[in-house]
Amino acid sequence: MKRENPKLWFMQSSATMVLASALLAGPAIAQDEAIRPAPVDAAKAVSRLDEVTVTARRIEENLQSVPVAVTAYSGEELKEKGVVSVGDIASFTPGFTTREANSQATALIFSIRGQLQNDVLATLDPSVGTYVDDVYWARAYGLNFNLLDMERVQVLKGPQGTLFGRNTTGGALVFTTANPSLDQASGRFTATAGSYSEQTFEGVVNVPLSDRVAVRGAVRSSDRDGYIDDIVTGEEYNDRDTLTGRLKVLFTPSDDVEIVLSAEFYDQSMNGAGTGTIFSAGLTGAYLSGFDPILRVPMPVAVPNYVDTVRNSDGDRIALDGDPFIDIEAQTFTGILSWDMGSGTLKAIAGTRSVESQNRLDLDGFAAGSGAPLHTTSAGQDLEQTSFEVQYAGNSDNQRLHYVMGATWFEESGYDETLTDLRVVPDPVILRFLGDIDNTSIGVYGQGTYDLNDKLALTLGLRYSEDEKGITTINGTSAGATNTFLTCDSGQAPPCNETYSDTYDELSYTIGADYDVSNDVMVYGKFSHGYRSGGQNLRLSGTADLDFDPETNDEFEIGMKGDFLDKTLRLNLAAYSNTISDAQRSIIVPLGAGNATVVQNAAELTTTGFELEALWAPTDNLTFQAAASVLDAEYDEYVDAGVDVSDRRIIGVPEAEFSLAMTYERDMGFAEMAARIDYAWRDDYFNNELAPSGASSTPELQDAITSPSSDTVNVRLGLDFKNGWDVAFWGRNITDDRSKTGALYLSNFGYVNGIFREPATYGLTLTRSFGGE
Repeated sequence: MKRENPKLWFMQSSATMVLASALLAGPAIAQDEAIRPAPVDAAKAVSRLDEVTVTARRIEENLQSVPVAVTAYSGEELKEKGVVSVGDIASFTPGFTTREANSQATALIFSIRGQLQNDVLATLDPSVGTYVDDVYWARAYGLNFNLLDMERVQVLKGPQGTLFGRNTTGGALVFTTANPSLDQASGRFTATAGSYSEQTFEGVVNVPLSDRVAVRGAVRSSDRDGYIDDIVTGEEYNDRDTLTGRLKVLFTPSDDVEIVLSAEFYDQSMNGAGTGTIFSAGLTGAYLSGFDPILRVPMPVAVPNYVDTVRNSDGDRIALDGDPFIDIEAQTFTGILSWDMGSGTLKAIAGTRSVESQNRLDLDGFAAGSGAPLHTTSAGQDLEQTSFEVQYAGNSDNQRLHYVMGATWFEESGYDETLTDLRVVPDPVILRFLGDIDNTSIGVYGQGTYDLNDKLALTLGLRYSEDEKGITTINGTSAGATNTFLTCDSGQAPPCNETYSDTYDELSYTIGADYDVSNDVMVYGKFSHGYRSGGQNLRLSGTADLDFDPETNDEFEIGMKGDFLDKTLRLNLAAYSNTISDAQRSIIVPLGAGNATVVQNAAELTTTGFELEALWAPTDNLTFQAAASVLDAEYDEYVDAGVDVSDRRIIGVPEAEFSLAMTYERDMGFAEMAARIDYAWRDDYFNNELAPSGASSTPELQDAITSPSSDTVNVRLGLDFKNGWDVAFWGRNITDDRSKTGALYLSNFGYVNGIFREPATYGLTLTRSFGGE
């Protein structure tokens, strides 16, 4: 639904939130001003809502005192929610969505408040940054990793840059893994058996080697059969075989200095992704004319009811001939030095990460019967990054000024390649896109908060960024039989090598104020100017501009954070309005007989929204949680090749979502029992920018590129025995919602390829802990 005046809606939402804050805070103010003894059960009431520690401002603080919108989860809460991978987090986080990239199931596309990178490329920086133990992970390949031995996960919303290693216009996803402890030896061992023959084993061991050195190791191995069947070959797709490990060493040479070294590896292989054609207007491309992936003409074998199976299925019965697969390996090494200098802490952060990935996808999603794949795409990446950051966090002598300042350096190199194979008799034609990148980024930043008095504080942050992007492209068409270039996309004669470089810079800033209405209620407001670097089009063609401009975002946000009813009710609200200039959009364009994905800038995009998070503990045993968001996004101005295209769809942004959870805990004498149920609902969203007014648009096609509204129900029943054993029965997506989560529309071939949610799964997890783990 399109609102006539998003700015007016934002002001109305803001006024409503402020009024609600005042009404709820009223009793709390009266209690603060009244001179009376604390109630007898005050300590008990306070304990119902645990204090949540976050590092949104690069120092450890109570979530309720941080004047920015943050959603935070502890490692224990992630376990209770049934969250096992990064992609699961968005189900319970208002304003945050994730979906698998069309080309790579291990690569995730993140969206916060309507800001997203809707393609995964080494030349396109994300609008939502990912940080693991303070190190920025630049690329999405391998981001759908298992959450192994996490201390906390935070979702920061809105432009980032004045405190973090890179600039982003949408937000940041911050992972903090558990550090070694000098206290005592501890550990836990976990075994899980679940649906589709799932077998998962996890071990965590913490060992103090002396009073100055400790080591912590964690490893997780998981494999599972596929749940998508090939009705022609009997092949199973979307199985899972992953191995994740991490080793951390803590060294404290003195009471003031701490050094943490970390080495992490990730390995995943999958037979698939198993994706099928969900819509076809008949294959109209020059090389594919005459085939229809739904009618299967010609058909390799007789398959009863094939048409009905494909049109009405949830994606579990398909017929492929492209031999799809995914293999990915990643290694990350990190070193962090922290030095307590009395008035502040100096921190140095060094990191290096490498990713190697190979995958193939059967684009047409059907077996053509020609004896060879008809339309496939293969991709390979070999990327390496190195970064270094130094920061100092301190306070003034009078403790009124709290500040963080620092500098960052980042370098990245490697290649990102895509090969699209179009079957032509007698030889295939291959569209080749290869980019060899060389990127460097530097940044200098500082942010300070000054307490004007005991209630009012002002915040100011600045950052200067300079990004140098370099690329050598080798793009063109080659003959499959000889693997030699026939033509170059640039129009030149082979060889097709071309080298380009560009430099971008920007001053980002934030200014804000927060006011303590009472000891338990805070209101705040801020304005932020965020920046995302420009770059070059890796898949350069004659129809695309060579480069694209930086994206900037101006965001207004107001919010309230409060604990009420003797600290048994926590309510956090935020309203915002974003104006994104030169918004970077990835679109699929026809290229000869094939397609290419190129990045262009939309002049202006506006998003406005409202977010709510609530936690209520009416008794010591019972807890309720709720979260919700409403978002309106629309192009104000978007011109493509001189044509107004501002009615294009905005990809991957649902207008509304909410989640509910209930936890019941009870001491049964022999064990602590904990039962939890989580429900999450998400509105529909678009997977392609095709406007309803587009020449090829039909109601059936619009339905095919739209992911419908969907819901997820997870349950968990756990018994924590007092001898160190823990057993949990769990179910994920127990309503078996198989909604479409992604759709790839190839316009000049006339078909849509679909991705569907995983089916319901159930399992049993047994854990043995010792030493306080």
